[in-house]
Amino acid sequence: MNRAISKVKGVVSSVKEHWNTPPEGRYVPYKEILSYSVGGIGVKFLVYTIYDIGLSATSLLAGAALGLKNGDLVKLSIIATIIGIFLGPIRGLIIDNTRSSKGKFRPYLLYTGIPSAAITAVFALLPFETMSYNRRLYSLFITYMLLQLCYPFYDQAYSTLVQVMSPNSTERADIITVSTFIYSLAPTIKGFVVPLIAGFTGGLDNIDAYRIIMPVFGIGGALIGIFSYTGTKERIIVSKDYVPKVPFFKGIVAGIQNKYQWAKSINSWFILLASGVGNITTWYFYYGIKEMLNLTTAKQGALNGTLMTILGAAATPAMFLAPILIRKMGKRNLVIFYLVFNTLCMAGMYLFIENIWVLFAFVWLRGFFAAFPLITDGAINADILDYQQYKTGDRLEGLMGQFVGIIGTFISMGITYFLQTIVMQNHFGLVDNYDDLYQSAFREPLSKGMIIIGIAGYLLSLVPFVTMYTLTEEEHDAHITILKIRAALEDYATDALSDGELESAKTSYAEAIEEYKQLSSADKLSKKEQRRLKALTLIAEEHKRFEQPKMINKIEAAKELLSHTVEELYGISEPTMDRYNAANAMPESTAEEAKMKKTALKEAQKELDNFNKKAYDYIVARKLMKQVEYYENWNKIFTSDSVTV
Repeated sequence: MNRAISKVKGVVSSVKEHWNTPPEGRYVPYKEILSYSVGGIGVKFLVYTIYDIGLSATSLLAGAALGLKNGDLVKLSIIATIIGIFLGPIRGLIIDNTRSSKGKFRPYLLYTGIPSAAITAVFALLPFETMSYNRRLYSLFITYMLLQLCYPFYDQAYSTLVQVMSPNSTERADIITVSTFIYSLAPTIKGFVVPLIAGFTGGLDNIDAYRIIMPVFGIGGALIGIFSYTGTKERIIVSKDYVPKVPFFKGIVAGIQNKYQWAKSINSWFILLASGVGNITTWYFYYGIKEMLNLTTAKQGALNGTLMTILGAAATPAMFLAPILIRKMGKRNLVIFYLVFNTLCMAGMYLFIENIWVLFAFVWLRGFFAAFPLITDGAINADILDYQQYKTGDRLEGLMGQFVGIIGTFISMGITYFLQTIVMQNHFGLVDNYDDLYQSAFREPLSKGMIIIGIAGYLLSLVPFVTMYTLTEEEHDAHITILKIRAALEDYATDALSDGELESAKTSYAEAIEEYKQLSSADKLSKKEQRRLKALTLIAEEHKRFEQPKMINKIEAAKELLSHTVEELYGISEPTMDRYNAANAMPESTAEEAKMKKTALKEAQKELDNFNKKAYDYIVARKLMKQVEYYENWNKIFTSDSVTV
């Protein structure tokens, strides 16, 4: 007991001490973690409310409340998916080329949340009772498409922000754990309150319930979500002169070449086959409990809310365990762990589907194992982006995944058609007869079919992840160290070093080389030490970066390009920073001055952006040759004997 009390006191003391300044070796103070986490509650309130506006008969709103046919919803879903193929890359291009004093992601938390909430609230208040079938159908579709223009920016900005709050992979995982635990209150609260509201407004298959739910959770969520904008910072390891200007096809090609991106994407495509299993929660614990327990609508809502709250709590222990298991077994092994046990839970659901309370226990366990991706997915995606930056020098949070995303869109579209049309509608007969779900004779075969398909999906998902995703924690640590060294060297070359930046890079390099020498001279190494040595080799050989055949070819191509002038190549002159600096120095003490400054900055920025777009290859070549120059002076920069290899 005394030890537990002592630990609690230690945590409280650490929080107080590092409320505004991060602990040593970390980047993010506790105050910022809390702002991000509390804002996440609002973000998830809004996002989960938007999820109700889905083009699927499994949505109680679209199917039961609006009375829309499964086949019509599938057709509109396919159209929306095709349109989304074009929206996704455009969104990625905008994000990857965002240049703002507020950061790369934070601006979208401010500018896309309120419009999403407003669209959602207006939709809920439409007079559906007096509308024809087609007007109800197309009102849903138009609203859905309007939301696709706003809320993906909002959702992606929040989920990706944590990946750039810290370059420390362990710290990111910890932030994801804490924030996920806190913002998971949103679906828990919503899962309890929504059925209660619905119980007194005709049920979740009645539009009146959504006229309360959507404005409250949508607008309220957007307002709370502002905390994640006002209280956070972005910290990407790049040189001071790094410019986030990535041509569309350059970013797409970079994503195609990232093997870890493929491994993660193929894994997720197979898991889509299990999307139908999630409907069993609604089929059994909304429809099923009313039939099996002979409940009134009000009692059905109360019990459904209670059961959903208990299911929501399944994620809590998993979120606390995730950082411990990541440290113990690594993110890759943790993914394999939860994929296997999720499969076993689905097998249990199939075997005991006739016993609703045993079924509930297996659904709860599946919710427990399904919570691990809330932590690992964000952490793994951040590691993949760091690997991409290590390989190419560019941060590509928006564009990198677009090619596999387009493929994934078609796969998702095919799986949606397979599950909802071929299986649910054509094989099991779910069209618009949603009341049949109250009958176990209709509900049980449908549920078993979804479970079998889900098990197959999870087993197949293990293959690409096990065979293709080989990135270790040790290799990622090496990538981060190398990125720090590169950023420091680039800033050294441009005389833009921050206080202690080069010294920190030298220390990291020296420590890595010392450990490399020790492990290299050891007679016998454990598997973990072997992985560590392999990772340290990347750091030890970084000074030979431009001696590789691939890099030699790049250097020759760069020299050839730079032998010409910008005017000869592109017919334009290179703008100086004078116009931009002059605009940036303009006063803004009055509204009129602020407006003039904003206009001047916009025009100057437009001139720079136009040059960056047209002369991108020239700029990259010039940067490459500058890098070659300071790598040639490696030993001069790293003067200590202890850091030579």
